Amino acid sequence: MAAVVAGVLVVVALLIGVVSLRHPPDRRPGDSAVAASASIAPSVQPAVATSPSAALTPSATPTASSPTPSAVPAYTVGGPAPSPAITKDYINFGAQRRAEMGAYALARYGSSDIRIDPKVIVLHYTCGSTYSSAHATFESDAPNMGVKPGVVSQFVIDKDGTIYQEIPLGYMGRHTVGLNHVAIGIECVEECSSGDAQAVSAILHRKAQSESLIALVRWLMYRSHIPLSDVIGHGMANDSPYFKDLQGLTNDHTDWNQPQIRLLRAKVTNGQ
Repeated sequence: MAAVVAGVLVVVALLIGVVSLRHPPDRRPGDSAVAASASIAPSVQPAVATSPSAALTPSATPTASSPTPSAVPAYTVGGPAPSPAITKDYINFGAQRRAEMGAYALARYGSSDIRIDPKVIVLHYTCGSTYSSAHATFESDAPNMGVKPGVVSQFVIDKDGTIYQEIPLGYMGRHTVGLNHVAIGIECVEECSSGDAQAVSAILHRKAQSESLIALVRWLMYRSHIPLSDVIGHGMANDSPYFKDLQGLTNDHTDWNQPQIRLLRAKVTNGQ
């Protein structure tokens, strides 16, 4: 009889052990599958499908040292573009001029913030024969149409190809009515007495100046994600989708009209 009882106790003990292994006391029966699946899940998250446009956009603004993207976005026209040699020759852009720019921006664009996120590159020429005369005009802060600040573009390219930077790149200049809040302005030193076609032809046939212009445009496009369609001339500014002027003013300039910009865009695309 004792042997039978002992046998029954062993069987009961074994059954209790099996149950405890299948359903531990600190976990509901339904939790076991979840725990098991969690323990064998890979440490990385599953791939998430992205749209084509998202796949082409780097997560941060590219710089000259950024790695080459795996695909060529629309703003690179041939791949990443290094920064050309740039000589910083800043005008006096101190507190007074910044305050003037802020008041101008508030009146024209509805915000006194003079920092910009560039969307457009606007081409100009100086209507003068030297860089020094252009720089002096920008430095003077003379009222334009009776209003300060004075005119200034971010860059000037001399006839010898030297690229001069006039103000810090993240700040608004005053070079194009309706677009200063979103545009980087590039001036090419060139007289304007013989008309737009002749002036632009002289710039593009001046090897050093033309090469510097193309290199600067390509770098700015890559740096700020600006497509070639938004590389425009001053004479095209009124038709830009970014155009805005709360006072209803428009541009009356004719420098770098559409036929001349087509020539430049072809050179930018071809890198020459």
